[in-house]
Amino acid sequence: MKSKWHNISIQTRSFEDLQDIQKLLPIRASIPQVIEWLIKVGQGQIIKEKVETVETNYDNSSRIPK
Repeated sequence: MKSKWHNISIQTRSFEDLQDIQKLLPIRASIPQVIEWLIKVGQGQIIKEKVETVETNYDNSSRIPK
């Protein structure tokens, strides 16, 4: 896979938050690696919540799905 770098602008406070997360990691990681990791974690959480929502709606629904 070909890497492509992008320049982005974020608020100073958000950058400081990224640095705080970076310091909490048990390994040495660059800011771009922290961002990539956060994206993967976020995507996993979103998918998990979608599945839970669908299961909850399915279990509690008295309607027959179309």
